[in-house]
Amino acid sequence: MKIPAIQNDIVTHLRTLGRPETSRSLATRFLRIQHADEETCRRLLAPFLATVPGVVHRPEEGWSLTQEAPRAVPPGGEAGDAAVVNEPARDGGRSLLDFVAFASEGMGPAGSGALAVVSLLPVVAGEECQEEMFPDWGLEDDAPPPDARVAGGLSPAVLEDLIQTIGDLPVVCHRLTREVEPLRRLCAEAGLAFHAPVISAAKLGHLLLGLKANHAAADLAQALGVETRGPDDCRGRARIVAASFLRLAPLLEERGIDSPAAVLEYQDMPAAPLDLSGYSFTAEDLKGLPAGPGAYRFLDREGRVLYVGKAKNLRVRVGSYFTPSARGTAKGRAILDQVHSLRIDAVASELEANLLEAALIAEHRPTLNRQFDVHERPAPYGPRLNLIVVLRDAAGAAPGGPTCTLHVLHGGRYVARVGGVVPGAAPSAATWTRTRALIASLYFPESTANGRKAPAGAAGSDDGVDIDWQLVASFLRKYHDAINFLDVDECASPGEAEARLRVLAVSALGSPGRTLAR
Repeated sequence: MKIPAIQNDIVTHLRTLGRPETSRSLATRFLRIQHADEETCRRLLAPFLATVPGVVHRPEEGWSLTQEAPRAVPPGGEAGDAAVVNEPARDGGRSLLDFVAFASEGMGPAGSGALAVVSLLPVVAGEECQEEMFPDWGLEDDAPPPDARVAGGLSPAVLEDLIQTIGDLPVVCHRLTREVEPLRRLCAEAGLAFHAPVISAAKLGHLLLGLKANHAAADLAQALGVETRGPDDCRGRARIVAASFLRLAPLLEERGIDSPAAVLEYQDMPAAPLDLSGYSFTAEDLKGLPAGPGAYRFLDREGRVLYVGKAKNLRVRVGSYFTPSARGTAKGRAILDQVHSLRIDAVASELEANLLEAALIAEHRPTLNRQFDVHERPAPYGPRLNLIVVLRDAAGAAPGGPTCTLHVLHGGRYVARVGGVVPGAAPSAATWTRTRALIASLYFPESTANGRKAPAGAAGSDDGVDIDWQLVASFLRKYHDAINFLDVDECASPGEAEARLRVLAVSALGSPGRTLAR
């Protein structure tokens, strides 16, 4: 239902009712929102009704019509029959196209610390005016002097000029707490009043575009197709804010938000919760995920694995995909649009999560991993490129007793895993037979077994999967005395490698602490 239609229906309902109506009743009837408290419903209704002349809200009563409220246009009626209820309300004649784009920087690194520079770019009727810099260094060049941030600050006289320049226009910044709050504190310390209404472009980008709540100004510009101008400093950011807000204004007006007062009300609203009705899990399922490390898989309706990831905290990481801001990235949108169910594998450490992620990617070859995970991997750390990491399986993983998993890494890539390994099993056991074939084909391709050369394809035709070697290396350094792993390059033959692995497997299932198998 379009916003003007909702406004007309609410006005007609209030006029027919002849008395105030609570926010909960209106939200239930017209927005189809159930089980929300009165204040939440009021905040949801405000963007629809704040711009309708004659509609008022009183805390103790609810929404009602004043005597001078215009009548709604009936369906099929003529515009002259009655005033249109969604006629834009103006704040003193001010529209969304009249504002001051604001950006600031501090004296410390990356613009932190005490406020030192402010850039203003007034916009009137959608047209940019002369930009101003405080303190005034002159704007002949496209950037202030290199020492501008540390050369001066905002004195009371500068602050007074700044406030006068803003006048009665609303201020539009990127992030309110970082850009404007330092200015407010300085004004309070100087005994100056700063009462300009402040609109946050970052909040609007979060609510309207689904960007992350703490996104950068460049992210907003990219989402709106705004071309950045000048260097990445406060002047460049003011230009981005001005151009971005002009692109956001039509999106706001589509929602009936066409005055600064309505924008201020709207930006304080929480982002609408994501609808999970199309998935096989609920919000409660996401809240009930383990808070520890592990790997996760997203599956489509046919049960095919679409994406595999790892996490330090499964509850936080997996839940982050199913928030309104998840649509701010191409990967997030693809996951939200294609995923139907999920699978979780909780493990004991980040290292195991990293290894398990690589194993699952190698096993399933998910389409979204190949499509989006194209970032460069760091160079392998040190000489340990050919490792077999031995990790104990979780309790109850195998019905026959404790087992372990061998994670096989070759040349800095994850190749395979062998699960359910029993240390004392006979050499003919399936797990040890597969392990023996992997060792021979990967690390000793010229070795012979029963007089024949080991098959080159024993490990499969795949070259393996890149893993985060920085993470693996850091774990090996930090837990060097606790993790059992075999550096195959130290072994002279496949038989020696298998013998050492059996010792390490026994150790992994026994007392804590690393065993050196020699």
